[in-house]
Amino acid sequence: MSKLSPALKELINAPFARPGALPAPPGIKAFYQNLAKDAKARGVGVPAWLSMATATTMTMNSPDSLSELYQAASPEGDAVQTAELMREVGLKCIGFNGVPRTINMLNAFRASLPEKVTSSLSTTPTRIPSPQNITSMSARGQDLWKSIYDPFDKKLYSKLADSHPDLPVHILHSEYGALFADPEEKVQ
Repeated sequence: MSKLSPALKELINAPFARPGALPAPPGIKAFYQNLAKDAKARGVGVPAWLSMATATTMTMNSPDSLSELYQAASPEGDAVQTAELMREVGLKCIGFNGVPRTINMLNAFRASLPEKVTSSLSTTPTRIPSPQNITSMSARGQDLWKSIYDPFDKKLYSKLADSHPDLPVHILHSEYGALFADPEEKVQ
C-alpha cells in the first residue's frame, strides 16, 4: 500500500482545503437585512434577490448563514413560500456546487426551519421523468440552453460533444431540462 508524501498530506490538511461547512460570518444577519431593504428600495422583488442570495449562500457552504437569510426574508412574506423558493434554488445549485454539498446544505436548511414550516413543505416530487413528460422536459432544457447561449448554443454543444459525446446530452437533458428549467407543474 502506498503512503502519501508529507507535502500531499500537508496540502490535504490545509485550512483552505477543508470541505466542511463554514460558520456564519460575523454580521451576516445585518448584511441580509440590508440586502432586503436595499432590494425593496430599488424595486427588486423578493424572489429575485432571495434567489441570488440563496445560491450565493449555498455556494459559500454556510448552513448557519442560510438560516439567517431565511430569517431575513420570511418577514417579507409567507414563511412556507420563502422556504419553498430557497429549497428550489438550493436544488438547482447541484449543477455548480455538486451533489454532496447540496444535500448537506438542504438537510441543514430543513433542520433549521420551524416545525410549523417543515410540516407544510411540499413532499411531492415535480421532476420525475415519464413517457408523458420527457419530450416537454427536453424541450424546456433546450429552450433554456438557447436563451442563455444563443447565438453560440450549437457551437458550444459541438465543443462539449468533442470532449465526450454524452456530455452535452447529459447537460441539456439532465441539468438544463430536468433541473434548471422549472418543471411543468411550476410553469403552468
